[in-house]
Amino acid sequence: MKLVVRAADELKIENVSAFVATAESGSFSQAAVLRGCSQSMLSRRVLELEEMLGGRLFNRTGRGVLLTELGVTLLPVARGLLDGATGFLELASSTNEQPSGTVEIALPRWAAEGPVSMLVNRISSQFPRIHLVIHESYSRDVMDRLAAGKLDIGVFNSYQAEPPAQAQRLFSSDLVLLGRRDSPLLRDPTVPLAALNGLSIVMPPSPNPVEAVVRERTRDMQLELRAELEINSGAMIREVVRRCGRHAITQVHRIEDYLDEGDLAISRIVEPELTLHTFCATGAKHRINRASLAVERCLVAVLAEHFVRLQQAAQMREARWAKAWQTAVQTAHS
Repeated sequence: MKLVVRAADELKIENVSAFVATAESGSFSQAAVLRGCSQSMLSRRVLELEEMLGGRLFNRTGRGVLLTELGVTLLPVARGLLDGATGFLELASSTNEQPSGTVEIALPRWAAEGPVSMLVNRISSQFPRIHLVIHESYSRDVMDRLAAGKLDIGVFNSYQAEPPAQAQRLFSSDLVLLGRRDSPLLRDPTVPLAALNGLSIVMPPSPNPVEAVVRERTRDMQLELRAELEINSGAMIREVVRRCGRHAITQVHRIEDYLDEGDLAISRIVEPELTLHTFCATGAKHRINRASLAVERCLVAVLAEHFVRLQQAAQMREARWAKAWQTAVQTAHS
């Protein structure tokens, strides 16, 4: 093992580069032009490498050179060494500079209301050399693309509280029943899951974490929720709830911004509480670089700020509800 390590220490990258250039051009003269050196210098570098390896890499002919069996075997490895050296230098250079490059991320639909613009503004001001590519995707699609190495960063929901590999949990969000303000089921701030037995529910199509957690809990309690209508658009779900008198189950942070419109209301589902967890993860097969790390830090901060804002809005809404309820009770007894 020590002999191998010593030999590796003596390997010169310029000799490997001369070998690859000669193999790709087919002659020492053309390789010398490509490498910007004299033909005699390039020939010496190849000869030095051959002496180190203990075998010929080329058969010299009158028309140029041909790879030997050893040369054919070592050529792809030599190219990999050069690529690694180039990547080594590029990484060292980027470490000393401002993060740059393309970072591809996927966000859920609710991120369009606030977080995406906050992220873009933050990246533009702090890291102007980073090029963002943003996709709007469902949770299942995000997880699949992360696993396949087709994304740098993805945000997704899951009813499993334990973070998957290379993911961090951002926040947890309760599921709520959404309906028109005049719905009897929404008179109180909470509604037991059993009270929804037999109810016709608008649900997002499967597979979907909301549908998955609802199906699991209702099956355990032997309840029946009839998903007679499946819609994969939050805006369309709200419209059907508003105009058709239907109910839907959704995450509270997806609907909070629309409750001030006056015609929609929610009640948090309890007994048991239904919770989904939001995660941010990096792609399993992507090389982590300074640009993706910078975007991940900004994205996590933006989503945390967004969730805090929604929590504050929910507290204000509940306080208004409690005050309105107290006023109604006092009026009824006066």
